[in-house]
Amino acid sequence: MISPRLSASLALCLSALWQLPTTAQEITHEQVTDFASLEKLAAQLALKPYEAPNQKLDPFFEGLKYDGHRKIRFLREKALFADLGDVYRLEFFHPGWMFKKPVQFFSTGVDKSAGVPFDQKFFDYQDLPVPEKLTPPAGYAGFRVLAPDSMMKKPFEFMVFMGASYFRAVTTELGYGISARGVAVNTIGGKPEEFPDFTHFWFQPPKPGDKFFKILALLNGPSITGAYQFDVMPGKTTETLIKATLHLRNKVEMLGIAPFSSMFWFGENSHPKPYDFRPEVHDSDGLQIEIEGGPAIWRPLDVSRDLRLSILETDKLKGFGLAERDRDFNNFQDLEAVYHRRPAVWVEPRTGFGKGSVVLVELSTGEETWDNIVAMWKPAELPATPQEPLKVEYRLAWLEEHLPGLLGKVISTRRGFVMDSDDHLYVVDFSKGALAPDKPADWVPDIEVIISNGDAKVLDKRVMYNHETKGWRAFFKIDVPEKTNLIEMTCDLKDGDKAISERWMYQWRR
Repeated sequence: MISPRLSASLALCLSALWQLPTTAQEITHEQVTDFASLEKLAAQLALKPYEAPNQKLDPFFEGLKYDGHRKIRFLREKALFADLGDVYRLEFFHPGWMFKKPVQFFSTGVDKSAGVPFDQKFFDYQDLPVPEKLTPPAGYAGFRVLAPDSMMKKPFEFMVFMGASYFRAVTTELGYGISARGVAVNTIGGKPEEFPDFTHFWFQPPKPGDKFFKILALLNGPSITGAYQFDVMPGKTTETLIKATLHLRNKVEMLGIAPFSSMFWFGENSHPKPYDFRPEVHDSDGLQIEIEGGPAIWRPLDVSRDLRLSILETDKLKGFGLAERDRDFNNFQDLEAVYHRRPAVWVEPRTGFGKGSVVLVELSTGEETWDNIVAMWKPAELPATPQEPLKVEYRLAWLEEHLPGLLGKVISTRRGFVMDSDDHLYVVDFSKGALAPDKPADWVPDIEVIISNGDAKVLDKRVMYNHETKGWRAFFKIDVPEKTNLIEMTCDLKDGDKAISERWMYQWRR
């Protein structure tokens, strides 16, 4: 569940398989030229026992550590499609260190796809003492996608696929942060988590002027296979249009659709804070959810000693995502990690998102190099057999911010004890949002605070105009009995019965 940056997939034990016959006419990897043919390959693979990728490398590459592996550089002039002009190009990563699984690549044609074999001449090994005679890897470890040079007037890497089904993207203004992945299996539910792999990729040769670059990927794991199509386009918002057809070869406890992971160590709402010179350390500071017809929800991230699990059920999901709303360098003070310039992600469902739940998992962590936050969509029902496909389509945007329409958005969350008391004080800042034009100058919204889980009492609540942010500051006090260990609470700003803000939603743990 907790995963390192660009994490490799883990070795997994196989569970019992449904015994089912294979298809009569099988399609080969070379016969995959489009999404329809890839769907056929994934469907026939689901009827076969799982075969784990061979991770055996030559002893020299097997023994590479972090410093040695990072010295190996792909030669830019060897990029796939570099001979096609000012187009999208691909550079590959060398296997080694923690990335040992070989991945196979193909360039698609009209009737057949051509393999892209590993070539040692495509790399600069610098001062590494590479033996003259060694066994080359069976494939590459992953790849990066470069935009046409005309876009940024220089080479611009905007997306990376590497390790299991993980991929990350940047925008023209924001750097790497959140990691997405193809699917999540048994992240919660009691069974060991599985990390299926993208084992094969197919690339459609690009043409000058193409807005999107098309990527096909085959997913394979102990309990699942899948066909994926990614249409990607970089920009101030980097677009990723995804469609997938999934087959369960085994029953699973949980399947997560459009999952992504991030890091939250401590923020403005964390108590106690680590002994660190930086005020905050995180890639994301909140989960954002929109439900058709309302509400729009902002759930500040937080961690404690125990796992935090939040599940919001709905059959009217408009979208969800993780965001880094705090863009003030003074709140981070990190010149190297530049946490205030990490992208947000926003998932916009297209098809296949019916009844289900947005799931948020927050794990404790003692440092900043591990992704300890996971968000995903969990379907309420799953296919019963491998022959029943689960089809989904969604837009995954990497961006500065997804705004909650005309509603006031949550800007910050702070908490502490009331002076000379053990009552809890919460201070939540909202932006002003769009108000009716007839409001008097001294008007302030109503505040509604609800305790929905746990024994606690709201003692006081009020709203003030915040002259510094030009928005609203909500205050409320909570009396938490000694016996209470968990509270779920919400706060809304209202104009009568009408919500004028996002719904602030928070989980408190002792």
